[in-house]
Amino acid sequence: MTDRSAIQLIDEEKEFHQSALQYFQQCIGNRDVGLDYHVISVFGSQSSGKSTLLNVLFNTNFDTMDAQVKRQQTTKGIWLAHTNEVNTTMAINSGRPDIFVLDVEGSDGSERGEDQDFERKAALFAIAVSEVLIVNMWEQQIGLYQGNNMALLKTVFEVNLSLFGKNDNDHKVLLLFVIRDHVGVTPLSSLSDSVTRELEKIWSELSKPAGCEGSSLYDFFDLKFLGLAHKLLQEDKFTQDVKKLGDSFVMKGTENYYFKPQYHHRLPLDGWTMYAENCWDQIEHNKDLDLPTQQILVARFKTEEISNEALEEFISKYDESIAPLKGSLGSLTSQLVKLKEECLTKYDEQASRYARNVYMEKRESLIVKLNSHISGTINEFLETLMEKLWEELKVQVLSRDKATTSFVESLTIGRTSIEKEFKKSIDTFKNLGLLTSDEEITSKFSTDFEEKVKQLRDAELKTKISRIRKNLIPELKDHVIHLLSHPSKKVWDDIMDDFESTIRSNLSVYQLEKGKYDFKIGFSDGENANIYKNIRILAWRTLDTTVHDYLKIDTIVSILRDRFEDVFRYDAEGSPRLWKTEEEIDGAFRIAKEHALEVFEVLSLAITSENVEIIPDVPMSEEENGEDNEIYRDNEGVFHSRRFAHILTELQKENVLDQFRRQINITVLDSKRSIITTRTHIPPWIYILLAVLGWNEFLVVIRNPLFVTLTLIFGATFFVIHKFGLWGPVVNVVQSAIGETRTAIKDKLRKFVAEGPEMNESFEMKDFSKHEQKEE
Repeated sequence: MTDRSAIQLIDEEKEFHQSALQYFQQCIGNRDVGLDYHVISVFGSQSSGKSTLLNVLFNTNFDTMDAQVKRQQTTKGIWLAHTNEVNTTMAINSGRPDIFVLDVEGSDGSERGEDQDFERKAALFAIAVSEVLIVNMWEQQIGLYQGNNMALLKTVFEVNLSLFGKNDNDHKVLLLFVIRDHVGVTPLSSLSDSVTRELEKIWSELSKPAGCEGSSLYDFFDLKFLGLAHKLLQEDKFTQDVKKLGDSFVMKGTENYYFKPQYHHRLPLDGWTMYAENCWDQIEHNKDLDLPTQQILVARFKTEEISNEALEEFISKYDESIAPLKGSLGSLTSQLVKLKEECLTKYDEQASRYARNVYMEKRESLIVKLNSHISGTINEFLETLMEKLWEELKVQVLSRDKATTSFVESLTIGRTSIEKEFKKSIDTFKNLGLLTSDEEITSKFSTDFEEKVKQLRDAELKTKISRIRKNLIPELKDHVIHLLSHPSKKVWDDIMDDFESTIRSNLSVYQLEKGKYDFKIGFSDGENANIYKNIRILAWRTLDTTVHDYLKIDTIVSILRDRFEDVFRYDAEGSPRLWKTEEEIDGAFRIAKEHALEVFEVLSLAITSENVEIIPDVPMSEEENGEDNEIYRDNEGVFHSRRFAHILTELQKENVLDQFRRQINITVLDSKRSIITTRTHIPPWIYILLAVLGWNEFLVVIRNPLFVTLTLIFGATFFVIHKFGLWGPVVNVVQSAIGETRTAIKDKLRKFVAEGPEMNESFEMKDFSKHEQKEE
């Protein structure tokens, strides 16, 4: 079709064109029209030149009547054409809107005779969907009731008010009365006044619905009048009049511009097609416009009665016959077909005597009711079948040989089998006429099945993630803690290299290429990428938790102290140092302190050797708004960034340095005390002085054999104890002996103290007895 080609929007059988939207899209191409389009309709008496006027005015190609052959109906139904080439008095090449023109079948035609149903509905439809309604009439028809379509307008006004009066009070339609063959004898103002009075009279006599009693004609319509010269006798003037009319459709901003905002339906183009179809459906099924004969009324009443009786009989037999057969497809379908045919046969025998169109209409309605009743049983059967097939699939997937069959392969094989079995059952119902449409059932099956497959995939994924997690987390923790406990200046480079290698090693079986993974569960590339991202999030959170939990103040102080002591207490070969001078201790102290503190900043802030802060490449929390990177105030009142790389605050760093200094100062003081202790032993000249002063005593001992013997015994004993390091046992023996002696003395004293009172009491008893004997 070309842009000017027209389509039959509503045909003679009152069917709406289902490809209207495709026609609209073809007309506008790839342009985004939005609301910049307009809809115009024309109606009037048959053979009054409506199509001719539209073709001249809008450059359309509607079929027109050839008066030299025969005056007959040309336009049948309602036709739609597109144009943006309005015939005007001036050349306007840009900014012209898209206009869709509706050519409505003429009224009062001999072809339809007294059947005015379609012309009423067509006129009502034109008013309901158009911005401008061109009423085409001849000058000599003005003043007539039927000839100028006043009877039709009265019916259309009344029904339009009842259907659409309350829905859109702000929307109006322009009624443009085009008076044809206006030769100027009667002024246009006089003709317009005559038509206006007739319209106002018609409106006042309408039966208005509740809520619209006080409404005015001008609440819903604006009126415009235009005269056109005789097309044959005044051809040049007719053409000029048409061009002037065209100006009013393109000259925006002028007083006579017809496309006012209040006329537009404010719908995008695709929304207008849906709106038009809904309007026609409502108009077509509106009983106020449907005027059937008495014969049709009787047919409808009787066929409805017969249909209800057949349906009641069907329902009475249904539950009793179907309940035992729900588990078997063959038996169930045969019984359903039998019951349905019995019901339709009963209806056909009695209802086929009435008007065929009514009989067939009610028959279709009865079939819909039967299928609706049957669909419950079919759905129940299919749901049971699906549950059974799903359980079989689940067992098949879970019990597969994992060494030879993957999850995806097992799921694909089982899925194909299930879908084949399910479709076979649906086709059986459809072929037997028990199921008119399988779209809803198939859609529900697909949705439910996808949900179950997703659950199975999620369970498989959870198992794999759990396995990865079980290996990944301990490995990351062990490696990170080992590297942090023996830090170097490049410790964060080593940690990140180990971090990436650990992830790669745990996911190597799923890697297809660099940065692309397939977890072999049947997920898309995007879903696999999301799983990989979640694993990285898990790894980063593990790294974050491990680093910040391990690098506490005490741990960092301990690491610095160990690095200090490794250099301070041991030489380059790993042997313990023996200090000789304080200068040597001070020099080693400075070197060891520098060695320890060279990793302090590394442990305080996670940065690479290139001085780049380590920032996770995935979100570390559920929130995506960047709150983790904001400046905040901690418990110590210090401002700093809440980031992975920020391990210690400034206050914490000062605390670490204070503790570290105290501990290494204690180590240095202990080392210096050891030197002082070695320097405070007895000088050699004291021994010479003792020898000189104690020479006489020495000779006495030498000359006395007892003293010599005791000296040799004590000297040998001292040598043996010192040589074999037996001072500990000797001290223990002496301490044990002293302890035993003390215990024995305490027992004796305790016994003595306890026996003192008892002896006094015995003495007193003896004195008392002697005293009694004397008295006797």
